[in-house]
Amino acid sequence: MGRTVEVWLDDEAAAALDSLCSTGTSESEAVRIAIIEAASHADIHPLVSDPEALEKALDKSHDVMAEILITHRPPR
Repeated sequence: MGRTVEVWLDDEAAAALDSLCSTGTSESEAVRIAIIEAASHADIHPLVSDPEALEKALDKSHDVMAEILITHRPPR
């Protein structure tokens, strides 16, 4: 269901949390609201738009590297 998150608050964040809690909001709810609000304003893009293409490219690069290592092995 939920997960635990531990954070260290600077003075400004601690004062803001105290202010919210003085209105009856719990610390958990205040943090939850802040995270959701921040995420709604964030310009979030996935790091990879096509995970399958990335996986194929990585496989190919591994194959190429293996071929280079096999065919260009320095003499012993």
